[in-house]
Amino acid sequence: MLITAIVILVGLLLLVDSVLSIVSHSRMVNWILPLAIGTLLFVAGFVLLITELMETWLSRGQRALVDGLQAG
Repeated sequence: MLITAIVILVGLLLLVDSVLSIVSHSRMVNWILPLAIGTLLFVAGFVLLITELMETWLSRGQRALVDGLQAG
């Protein structure tokens, strides 16, 4: 979960940096790479977050199912 938060944070920081470069009318080289990398990291972080949450949710459901079967 910590790695996911770090990836999302780094992606968000790169996106903010590129938006600030766009606003300051900087050259395209200065904002296109952080925009691309930031977007990629941001999306990858959210995919990792959703994957971890689904894995946690499914493992809880599986434990509840096994406990219910053992009790019956």
